[in-house]
Amino acid sequence: TYCYYIIIKMTAQTICKNIFKTPFSISRIPTGKFNESYYISTDKEEYVLRIAPADSTDVLFYEYKMMHKEPEIHRIVGEKTTIPIPLIIDYDFSRSIVDRDWLLMERIPGNPLSEAYGNSITLSKMFFNLGRFIKELHLIRGSKFGYKKSKFTGPMQDSWYAAFKGIWNNLLNDIVKTGIYSLKNAKELSELLDYHSSAFNHITRSSLLHMDVWTQNILVDREGVITGIIDWDRSLWGDPEIEYAVLEYCGTSPPMFWEGYGSKPLQDSDYKIRRMFYILYEHQKYIFIRAMRNKNIISARRYAEESLKLARELK
Repeated sequence: TYCYYIIIKMTAQTICKNIFKTPFSISRIPTGKFNESYYISTDKEEYVLRIAPADSTDVLFYEYKMMHKEPEIHRIVGEKTTIPIPLIIDYDFSRSIVDRDWLLMERIPGNPLSEAYGNSITLSKMFFNLGRFIKELHLIRGSKFGYKKSKFTGPMQDSWYAAFKGIWNNLLNDIVKTGIYSLKNAKELSELLDYHSSAFNHITRSSLLHMDVWTQNILVDREGVITGIIDWDRSLWGDPEIEYAVLEYCGTSPPMFWEGYGSKPLQDSDYKIRRMFYILYEHQKYIFIRAMRNKNIISARRYAEESLKLARELK
């Protein structure tokens, strides 16, 4: 498999040579949806090897080489919060070893929340602590907005509206490539955001956002203690409210989450407009994913119909 090929190549590196000089076993991590991920187990330690998809994979604009941002994000989160995250041991994005990006990190204890079972008391405590961790993350502030600069995301912006407009239009362009949105659909949705632009002038500094906090990226132990929050490659510098929308969409912000977070946003008319756009942003990406990666046009069209129906409520 490709995993073995990478490990054979990795043994030439100083750090990895010390890991793989003893017998080890490999098992595929089934929960990965984008990268290929494997557990690497030796007689003393366990690791996680994540391998980026092949360059031929159809990706959304922000997914292009998104693994590249993880070492820096892990460093920032590790220095500025108490959020449990795995230590990155080694990585290579140069393609000098193999023709895919890869990243090796420690395996931290716990299982994905999606596989865990707990009583209501345990889950309440877990969601309270999740809220506390996400609040710590959002208190990391920046002066620029958007995804880290890349070939397809472009530069970061000085305002949240400018950043979100670019993000929104890039997503629409990706969906047009599927043939499910027409150019007219994309134009109307872009103009819809322009019409509501004044609702996005509510913040002057960005917050660091995870943008993928769902049950497979929250690791917990048998007592419901969060042992890790993983998969930071979709991180974004922006409005915490878009993170709230992703959490709501994924079902990971029940009332105890907000107790831990410490406050809820003021839900005025502008907030409700932003929330609708943020939910739409999250929902629309599945048009592309279902059509281009899953080859499920029926499902993609269903997401498109639901998105356009939701957008009509904003007119």
